[in-house]
Amino acid sequence: MKHFFKGYPILAFLIGVLLAGGFVAHGMTAGYNPIIKSSNTHYDAQIVNQSTTAKGYPLYTDGPYYTSRSTKTPDDNGSRYNNDYVRVMQTKTTKTGTYAQLRYFSKTIGWMNVHGIKSASLSQVAKGTMQQNNAIGTAVLAPAGGSKTVVVTNGYANADKKVANASDGSVLYPLASLQKSMTAAMIQQLISAGKLSASTTLDKYYPKVDHSDDITIKQMLSMTSGLDNVDITPSKAMTENQAYDSMVQRARSTGDNDFDYSDANYVLLAGIISKVTGQSYAQNLQSRILDKLGMTNTVIVGSKAPNTKATLALGYDAKGSQNYLNPYGISLARLSAIPGAGNLLTTPTDYAKFVLGLQNGAILTAKQYQQMTSYGSVYSGGLYVTRSGIKYNNGSFGGADFHTGYYATTGNYHMALVFTNQTPLTNNLAPKKFMELMYQVAKYY
Repeated sequence: MKHFFKGYPILAFLIGVLLAGGFVAHGMTAGYNPIIKSSNTHYDAQIVNQSTTAKGYPLYTDGPYYTSRSTKTPDDNGSRYNNDYVRVMQTKTTKTGTYAQLRYFSKTIGWMNVHGIKSASLSQVAKGTMQQNNAIGTAVLAPAGGSKTVVVTNGYANADKKVANASDGSVLYPLASLQKSMTAAMIQQLISAGKLSASTTLDKYYPKVDHSDDITIKQMLSMTSGLDNVDITPSKAMTENQAYDSMVQRARSTGDNDFDYSDANYVLLAGIISKVTGQSYAQNLQSRILDKLGMTNTVIVGSKAPNTKATLALGYDAKGSQNYLNPYGISLARLSAIPGAGNLLTTPTDYAKFVLGLQNGAILTAKQYQQMTSYGSVYSGGLYVTRSGIKYNNGSFGGADFHTGYYATTGNYHMALVFTNQTPLTNNLAPKKFMELMYQVAKYY
């Protein structure tokens, strides 16, 4: 017994050596590769070089330092993710190499040898995502608050003239329905100043509209007024007053207070802004929003052609591998007919200034913004409010290939603004779904 106890530490040491070397008794099965070095540094990367082996670089559940178990993931073939973008969450080095733990959007997919990835910037991830989905246009992403944004572009605003898409003011896009939140913000300013109330009825300003005595400002802001209209493209640009008169004649009221999206609500809200203030909608927009935020690359379409040297983006069709088919320009006369609901030309960068100013006191206070977005359960103040902690909206014109989209956390900590000028996208991905995808890029990369 005396000799057994004296020898026990030596036996334990020998077993430890065998275990550390990757062997255990009875079969000498592979076990553990000691970690030489580790790092918790996070960075973006792209999975590459998957053709160097028959199956690509394997993915492991715990990393290759536990080789006595079945450690390959169910998706153990890394080539399934070839060219996809991932987030490296940590790295560990053993005698067999350095391995990175990879997250694909929100899903941790496993550990891979670093020879199977290459580092990438957020700009590269965002631009690569646009290219992979054949999204022609411009995007602004906020990955961690609005003070640091990333701007990426893909393709042409004018393919014949080789004018690339841009967000520096050299290219302008129709803002479409994203303008509605600007109109709503000015209505909220008037409500907060006591010049209007949410319960004010439409008949005070436009009594000729059917059921106007039962339609409130609140219902118009939330698209629950029962108003509807048919879109028109006039033969020439309209003045604001002509546009309001035209909408009064075209608007129909169903008396139904369910959610029903119609430009009529916001065109007439623009007219109400003009009537309450004694100034045109354009003058209010310029002084209350554009000038305050330095939105120098935003143009109000009215009775005259925009006085700008910027290129107006063209809309295009795509078919298979062919891009830039059937080019056309948006009708400025069509835009002039919907002041307050879609008569602006702008850039994603300019519009980003607005969505940030909408809550930080430059345009509205946080309390006023909360009120503006609480008039309806589906839509309120130019934004959809159906998703907890998220605000979003979309803009397009029937029969046109332009699409604008905004998707963000309520405080814009994660945000995506995407303006595209060609459809369809790869695999017929809907533009609004692509906008949500770009939001996911901003959130996870």
